[in-house]
Amino acid sequence: MKAFAKILTVITALALLLAGYVVWSANAQVSAEGYKVEAAADREDSFNGVVNALRSGSDNIVSYSRGAIGGADQYVFVTYTIRVRNSDFIPFEWIDLTLESREGDVLLVKPSVQDIPALNQSLLSFTLMARRGAVDYERRATLSYYVYGHYKAIPLTLK
Repeated sequence: MKAFAKILTVITALALLLAGYVVWSANAQVSAEGYKVEAAADREDSFNGVVNALRSGSDNIVSYSRGAIGGADQYVFVTYTIRVRNSDFIPFEWIDLTLESREGDVLLVKPSVQDIPALNQSLLSFTLMARRGAVDYERRATLSYYVYGHYKAIPLTLK
């Protein structure tokens, strides 16, 4: 009986080590799919919706500018698309993006919190509202997510 208990202990320890390794080694493959620039005046309804969401304190809006927001003709919307691939057997949870802002950036509109199931992929879109006249929309960002409570972060360049 003692031999059987020792064998079960070894099998349990190996299973726990394997599960820990799977969680530790789970990494997302992330690629920037490009961006699209549109004048905010061409999307007046979206502009008004974003400004109202900012004023109401929405969690999906990150403000970079403390000044008052002017008319839609003073801004552009830059929509970045990112492909996140989960090739592991564990879901990625609470995916978030932190953008390194530059002068002229006003706010960032994030999608609501999203998870990516195991063995799946997703396209994420984030919209930056910037002052009209900026010519360089390349930004550095950090994509973060959790795997069973373990925080992971991936730096990337959006271009």
